[in-house]
Amino acid sequence: MEDFSSKSIKELISLINKEASSNSLKLFKNDVKKLKDRNLLLKIFFAIREIKMDYSVGDLKTGDLRGVRTFKINYNNVAYRIAYYVDKPILDSEKTNIMFIHVGSRENFYKELTDYFRNQKSILKYINNKAI
Repeated sequence: MEDFSSKSIKELISLINKEASSNSLKLFKNDVKKLKDRNLLLKIFFAIREIKMDYSVGDLKTGDLRGVRTFKINYNNVAYRIAYYVDKPILDSEKTNIMFIHVGSRENFYKELTDYFRNQKSILKYINNKAI
């Protein structure tokens, strides 16, 4: 088990981005950079690990956000969400690819996500067609 007690906020942000993989969208990376609470960053880090172990832990969205999954985190009486999607492997031997999209407090989370996709229609179309 890794010891995170001595990690700085900058180091935690780097660990989260590494754990979330290079496939994370710029929106996700910018969201993480804005967070300055060590304990919240740790919760996000471990949530990402949990998602990577079993991608189905998140709620699968419908409607405008079809194909997107969200994972719930509660911290200091505030609800947070992590949005991600899972690519269908082309071959059975391929590893499932998880793309982290957005992280933030529940307040305005879905509006921000919908607004992002309104400006990035090609990404949402891809998710609608390819996500599992």
